[in-house]
Amino acid sequence: MTFSRLTVRWASRRGQGSLLGLLIVIVIIMVAVWWLWLRPESGAPQPRFEGEAQTTLGRALQKGESVQDIENLKQLRLMIQMYREQNEQNPPALDPNWGISLTCPVSNQPYGYDPQTGKVWDPTPGHQGF
Repeated sequence: MTFSRLTVRWASRRGQGSLLGLLIVIVIIMVAVWWLWLRPESGAPQPRFEGEAQTTLGRALQKGESVQDIENLKQLRLMIQMYREQNEQNPPALDPNWGISLTCPVSNQPYGYDPQTGKVWDPTPGHQGF
């Protein structure tokens, strides 16, 4: 056998994969996806409120929404402070023209606002400390 015949024979077999090998790879990928993102963690705390995510991916998404919620509240508080410095009083209500979302991204509940004190808060369970 010459070198060229050996190369052709090896190359023709190299591209052939078995169906069983393909199925094994697919199962391994599915288990990895389930393990990393979709499985509920055994040591995870019980949900604090209805609708709280139980999977790793769900908790990561909710954490991102919580960060967005915190940033919205910071911006609202800054706008209230700027209004107070310009007008020497608190705004009578939260103004949708400020360009800031006035609802929680997690629950879509509107933020609470007290015009007497100028305090703004999130009524969503688990977000009262924001």
